[in-house]
Amino acid sequence: MRLMDRIKGLFGKREAAKNKIFEYEEFQKAYVSKKLKDNLDYLQRILKGSQDIIYREFSIRAINQEFLLVYVDGMAEKKLLNDQILKSMMVEMNPFLAKEKFTLEEVKNQLVSATEVNEVETFDKLVLALLSGDTLVFMEGSAHGLIVGSKGWESRGVSEPTTEKSVKGPKDCFIETLKNNIVLIRRRIRDPNLAVEMLQVGRRSKTDVAIVYLKGVMRQEIVALIKKRIQQVDTDGLIDSTELMGLIEDHKWTFFPQIQHTERPDRAVAAILEARAAVLVDGSPFALLAPATFSMFLDSPDDYYERAIVSSLIRFTRYLSFFISASLPGVYIAITSFHPGMLPVALALSITGTRVALPFPTVVEMFAMETILEVLHEAGLRLPQAIGQTVGIVGGIVIGQAAVQAGLVSPVVVIIVAMTAITSFTLSSYSLNLTTRVLRIPFMIAGSTLGLYGIMVLWMFLLTHMSSLESFGVGYLEDFSPFRLRDLKDTFIRVPKYLMGKRPEFLKPEDTQRQRTRKKQ
Repeated sequence: MRLMDRIKGLFGKREAAKNKIFEYEEFQKAYVSKKLKDNLDYLQRILKGSQDIIYREFSIRAINQEFLLVYVDGMAEKKLLNDQILKSMMVEMNPFLAKEKFTLEEVKNQLVSATEVNEVETFDKLVLALLSGDTLVFMEGSAHGLIVGSKGWESRGVSEPTTEKSVKGPKDCFIETLKNNIVLIRRRIRDPNLAVEMLQVGRRSKTDVAIVYLKGVMRQEIVALIKKRIQQVDTDGLIDSTELMGLIEDHKWTFFPQIQHTERPDRAVAAILEARAAVLVDGSPFALLAPATFSMFLDSPDDYYERAIVSSLIRFTRYLSFFISASLPGVYIAITSFHPGMLPVALALSITGTRVALPFPTVVEMFAMETILEVLHEAGLRLPQAIGQTVGIVGGIVIGQAAVQAGLVSPVVVIIVAMTAITSFTLSSYSLNLTTRVLRIPFMIAGSTLGLYGIMVLWMFLLTHMSSLESFGVGYLEDFSPFRLRDLKDTFIRVPKYLMGKRPEFLKPEDTQRQRTRKKQ
């Protein structure tokens, strides 16, 4: 029995060696060999099964010095490899080579004409650079390798924003390439104090993450806290910035978003100039803005491209829409079930007349119609764009009308549900839209059990909960309380631009002055 176990264990060890999993920590102790064949064998062993890895061996014929070129097909720019490495070393330099042998330092400074060339001795940096799209160059007799910057994969072009549309203002948006997104910010902030700190997240994905902020403006304690939380993330991979948002925010179990995500560079730039930071993730077309406060989620880019009076009225409408979208169904249930005397007699009689012979109580009708609304909303999102909107609109009208004619639902309930849906669409933040959709459920329960008293208690609980939230050390409602006149200039209303001479006080910026206030003449 023991003999069989040993035989099985021997085969198990062979199988484990065959399917060995390599970690980057192992590569830190793996140094480049002076023998080209050893480096080639090592790379082929750790990258076994990757048929898109190209190994190109060549030599400089005048001195017969051998080299190895390694890159990932489709991630490296082949024109750069041909013109600035292979052609430069094999063709253009050959007639002028008088030396017997070149050192790697001379190859780096004289033969390779690419702009980004780094000399490395361990395989952890070499393999990471290779799988990031760069090219590796090894030379016979040298215990170092060269990393040549050659990233050149296909990417989506800059287009118009799809989730944050605006009538006025810029029409470009972030894309999935990190470097392009940083450029979109640098085009708008040409300040040498604009800092871009690069980090990597993910044990396997090694996703590049950039923290963009203004030195001398944003408080360094907040920058350090954001950086610390990103560095503490321990996960296999990071696919999108919204995944990172869920890993670094302060409060995980709350309905309210604590970090704003945006696809608009102008919105990210405005936040950076206001003493906040933008976090960009490679592969994601959305930037994260932190620290965030509640008022940020009710702002719209159009607010800053219209006159202050018009923007203030529209913004106040959004605050009202937030209240209506979250609690209107619950308020209707509470009034019709517990407080019908609050309604005018004619309206109360009209509502009562529509409810004659209906089989279900008001709360059941409301829950049923809200469920149908959510189903239609999800169906419209998942279907192709050409028919998604049609299904949502036509489906809502047909189902609502059929339910009323069949005597299953009151016409007033259909109106309330429609108003709730329309007001939720006025919110500029999709995350806050989802919050109101979730909040309707507890408000309907509170209204059906305790009436308006339950609605008021729930609103007080929500305000207390919101005031207890923080985003990287900044209170969620700190732009409202404690009272500061300077901070209220861009909350419920928006004052004219020339009156916003200083940055928000609650962010405690290092440089408080953002413009000189113009005196009225």
